[in-house]
Amino acid sequence: MELINVPRTKLQAEAIPDTWPKRKQLYPEVVKRLEITTGPDRQIDFDIAFVLGWVPERPTLDRVEPLSEDGDRIPFFLAQLEEMARKALKDWTIEIDRDPCDAHVFDPAASDDGDELRMAAWRDFDGSLHMEKPPANPAIALTLAMMRGQSMHFE
Repeated sequence: MELINVPRTKLQAEAIPDTWPKRKQLYPEVVKRLEITTGPDRQIDFDIAFVLGWVPERPTLDRVEPLSEDGDRIPFFLAQLEEMARKALKDWTIEIDRDPCDAHVFDPAASDDGDELRMAAWRDFDGSLHMEKPPANPAIALTLAMMRGQSMHFE
C-alpha cells in the first residue's frame, strides 16, 4: 500500500493513460466526500483505489467487486486503514486523536528543513484547519490525512 511516496509520474505511468484525467478530476471529490462521511462507504473505497491507480477503471457498486491488477480485493479502507497504514508506514509516526477525531502522519527521521512530508486530517501542524468540523471517526481522519499527502500529485 503506497498512499504517500508515489511520484506523480509513477501515478500517471502506472494507470491506463486515458484514466489520468478522470483520476485527477475525481481526487478532490473523494477528499470532500471523506470530509463529510460518517462511516464506511464502499464506493469511497472503490474511488480511492481508482484515484491511486490500483484498479484500471472506476469501479461502481452495481458490478461485481473489482480486483486489483494483482487479483487482490479492494480493501475496506475505512475499516482496515489503521492496520494497513501501520504496516506500510512502519518507520513513520501515526498519531490518531479520538476526541475530537484527527490524525497526523509524519516521518520522524526526516530533516527539520521543512521538506519532510507531514499530513493532517483536520487540524494541521501549524494549527490551521483543513475543514470546519473534525472527521466523524478515527479511520476517516487517518484516510483523510493520507489522501492529503497525495494531493501534491493531483495539482
